[in-house]
Amino acid sequence: MTDLIFHHFDPSPYSEKVRLVFGLKGLTWNSVQIPRIMPKPDFVALTGGYRRTPALQIGADIYCDTQLIMTELEKRYATPSLFECGGFGANMALSAWTDRMLFRPCVRYVFGTYADHLPKELLEDREKMSGRDLNVDAIKASAEPLLSQVHPQLQWIEDMLSDGRDYLLGKLPALIDFSAFHCVWFLNNTPKGAEQLELYAKLQAWFERVASVGHGTRIEMDSKVAIEVAKEATISVSQSEFIGSGPALGRQVSVLNEENVPDPVVGELVISSTEEIVVKRSSEETGDTLVHFPRIGYYATAI
Repeated sequence: MTDLIFHHFDPSPYSEKVRLVFGLKGLTWNSVQIPRIMPKPDFVALTGGYRRTPALQIGADIYCDTQLIMTELEKRYATPSLFECGGFGANMALSAWTDRMLFRPCVRYVFGTYADHLPKELLEDREKMSGRDLNVDAIKASAEPLLSQVHPQLQWIEDMLSDGRDYLLGKLPALIDFSAFHCVWFLNNTPKGAEQLELYAKLQAWFERVASVGHGTRIEMDSKVAIEVAKEATISVSQSEFIGSGPALGRQVSVLNEENVPDPVVGELVISSTEEIVVKRSSEETGDTLVHFPRIGYYATAI
């Protein structure tokens, strides 16, 4: 059985980014479908409260946020590399652009054009997560204005491909291709969103090339099995102190991201490095687990 257990749901754009990396690296992976909205009892049992989709489980190690999932996959499966074209720094910096500046208006535009069909439960869930009032009429009214943020960034992608290159940084796909793709993929999944792509011939050809990478080999797994995998695994950690301010290793901490999504993850701080924050948690249901977060965008506070 493969060690990779991916907790996701099929329409999730961030999950699509990771699924394509599985495809690039030719990986076999276990697919655990999680609910789109709370409650997510088995998922949050593993993450300690983190509710965002997706997460990658390897034994009793739980990797949260695609920023960290990507770099962890690269460490474990180095070829083909996500950083062959452009290097590590450029790919990470450009992915920070797509994951925030491009992703948000794309998703809000799609939600706006589809607002009349959004389930009430989904809107209520996203209200609780974001702390914002999500009024259907306001969401619909915001859709067209959001195109002023979407189109300039789609043009950036078109311009990056203007010299005839196959991918955004050269001849081979890199992390930024998958990071940009998941935003365009979400647009393309609705008729009005797909219409916005018709202006960009090079982008559309690039989109087809990236999509053809596929998802690797997917094996369905029940969430209860994933919990048993975590419970039976043995954790191992090499402590690494972050050079800077922050709680000392061994302290109980609360980990939140910069957007203050509710339900922080509480545990013992065992790694605080320039790359990641890791907390150890223990429960009767899952046994001892290590929950990993990327350094960028996440903060550990002593409690």
